[in-house]
Parts: sequence; C-alpha cells; structure tokens
Amino acid sequence: MGNTSLRVKILLVFIYLVSFSNAQGLVNFLGHWTGVEALDSPSITYDNRSISIVISEGGDREGFHVYSSSCEFLYNEDLDWAYHYFGFDKDTDQVIFLRRFITPLGVLGYEELVYDLTEWSTDHFVAEYDAQDGTTFHQIRMDINLLDIIEPLPSRVNLSHNFPNPFNPSTSLYVSVDLDSRGSLVVFDLTGQEVRRLYDGRFEQGHKRFSWDGLDDQGNPVSSGMYICRLLINGSHVQAQRMTLIK
Repeated sequence: MGNTSLRVKILLVFIYLVSFSNAQGLVNFLGHWTGVEALDSPSITYDNRSISIVISEGGDREGFHVYSSSCEFLYNEDLDWAYHYFGFDKDTDQVIFLRRFITPLGVLGYEELVYDLTEWSTDHFVAEYDAQDGTTFHQIRMDINLLDIIEPLPSRVNLSHNFPNPFNPSTSLYVSVDLDSRGSLVVFDLTGQEVRRLYDGRFEQGHKRFSWDGLDDQGNPVSSGMYICRLLINGSHVQAQRMTLIK
C-alpha cells in the first residue's frame, strides 16, 4: 500500500513538472519579435523581407497564446471572424501558427502551420515550414525586441445584452473591460456581412454605452430581422449578442 502511494505521488510530481516545463517554454515566446522571412511558393518567392510578430497572452484555446504579425503568410488582418493562435511543442521543438475561422453562426474551420525550430534561445529563434507536398517553404529568423512593451489583455471583458430587444428604432449595449484596450464593436447580418461598425478604437477601463439606430455604414435603414453585434478586444477576446429589429 505504501509503495503504491509513493508511486502515485511520484507520477503526480512528474506530470506537474512536464506541464510546468511546457508552460514555461510557451511563456518564453511572449513579446515583440522582429526579423526577416524567406518564402518560396508557387505564387510568390522572396528573401530577406522584414517582418514582426507580437505574441501575447489571451484567447480561449488552452496551451496557446494569441499573435499578430506583419507577415501575410502567417496572418490575415482582413479576416474579421478569425482567431490567430501561437503554440509551442517542446517535445518536438516545433511552433504552431493556428488560425480558426468564425462566423456569427459558429466555427467554419481552421488552418494550422507547423514550423520546425532550427535555432532557439531566449532572445532569438529560427523556424522553418516545409509543406508536405514540397511546393512551399517558409523560413522566419526572429529576434526579441526588448524595447517594446506588450499591451496586456484584459482579464474581464463583457458585452451586455442590448435593450430593448426586439427594438425599433434604436437599441443600446454596454461594453465593460478592466484594462484600457483596443478593439471594435461591429454589427453583422446572419450571412456574416458587416452592416454597421459602431466603434473602432480604444476602450477605456470601465463601462461604455453604445447605440445602434438600425442604419448601415452608408446611413441606409436595414430590413427587419436578426443581427449579430460582435465585440473584438486586442485581437482575441470575442463576444457576440443577437439583436432583433422589427418594423
């Protein structure tokens, strides 16, 4: 009995140390990285192009951080309904860039790019992606930017239900954050098309009220029906509420 208890304790300690080690490895990538990239693909080829990657805490995917980048191969800022996640597998010395595509109706799918780390230290890494079909090769050579300060993500974000709902001619919502943040508040129809951008800029700590008057971005009245109001904070925190306009 005593030996069994001891073996269980040893196993629990081992599991803890492995989990802690993996977490520490991911933490080491937090920050603003700058460097150069080389791409060889069927559509475009270039070498020594300057890029930056910002990796910060956040998102809702366990074992991953969120990221943004000037690299068009890794990051698409034109996709309104997309999460960008960064992961690290210490067992295989690989980093993962994951994009998950979202619409108001749910998850559409995801794209995962896995890079082999060929060089890695606390302030420098080289990662290479080689497509399975051999058609695309991408290399990034990055150094940490110690002078840059990463804006922390808020730990509490809330988008209230709109009131009144259903509504005519206008309705209101409240956005609450516990840290000053940047983001957007956008109304979409059920097909995922943007209808009205209510706000795009800095959200100050606390509560702020926003209203929608049932007009689109061109000032035209929209038709009756259900719409989705989506809150995006610092590129990762997303909440949405359904609103019904009646006429």
